[in-house]
Amino acid sequence: MADLKLYYFPTSFYSQKVLMALFEKEATFREQIVFIVQGEQNEPWYMKVTPKGTVPALEAPGRVLTDSEDIVNYVDKELDTGTRLIPNPDTKIGQEVDKWRNLLNDVNVPVITFGTVFHQELSQTGLKFPSFLKSKLKSAKEVMQNGAKVLQEKADKYPELREHFLAKLSAQNERSAKTGNKEVVVQALDELDVLFEKIEDRLAETRKEQGVTDSWLVGSRFTMADINLAILLDRLTLLGLEERYFSPSKRPLIQDFYVRMGKRKSVQRVRQKFQSTMRIMVGRTLKKAIPVVVGLVGVAVGVFYWRGRAK
Repeated sequence: MADLKLYYFPTSFYSQKVLMALFEKEATFREQIVFIVQGEQNEPWYMKVTPKGTVPALEAPGRVLTDSEDIVNYVDKELDTGTRLIPNPDTKIGQEVDKWRNLLNDVNVPVITFGTVFHQELSQTGLKFPSFLKSKLKSAKEVMQNGAKVLQEKADKYPELREHFLAKLSAQNERSAKTGNKEVVVQALDELDVLFEKIEDRLAETRKEQGVTDSWLVGSRFTMADINLAILLDRLTLLGLEERYFSPSKRPLIQDFYVRMGKRKSVQRVRQKFQSTMRIMVGRTLKKAIPVVVGLVGVAVGVFYWRGRAK
């Protein structure tokens, strides 16, 4: 088995996707949490692991993979363990899995996440954040500005990494402009409504094809398409958007999917990761100011929610 090391943060949307895939594959891997709440993703040591300075990143023999989809493609191909998550693309099911992975990957998760945080009136049932973090979220724009200042300072301090820090700064400014524009956020949420109609129809079609009520998105097998959908459903719940997109009375098949996927061992293991890191994360957060808004929302979006869910 390949020697693998995963750098991740347990509340990162894309880290969750990779973790769940690794658990479904029953993979053995070394791991290191990158505390984005402390800005560790911007430290020189990590920028040398991946110049993108993002999580997740997977060290594999002879390479470092930094895109979550590239990581799961590699893991599914190279690890002959667990289940096959990505069927042969020459088969009908393989083509369907590829289709739905692409559709779900096109969802602008950062805009939906940070946009809902910045425009909290868009959340229907309220952000699932603890009270002391809700007060900090009110100054999110100021935190974003401070984060930009930190990136510029690091670009000046570490000339050998200057190009990479400035690339991160540019990406952050672009994200800030989009999430600060309520019209852009609303458009992303509306586009998601259209996708969820297609997902509900696909689940109904799959049930009819399989003749059972416990099928997954494209068949009886749990695939990478299902992982992508499962992680997205969790994120929408954290943002208080679940009633807009799925509930027993609205898109009940997606609601049923959400309940059933919560019983999978891989999902439960991901939730245990949240619990095990919670105390460390909270302690670090309280001792030191959060340097970037990504870290702020990273704390809120996940750990405290899963603490309640795991009971």
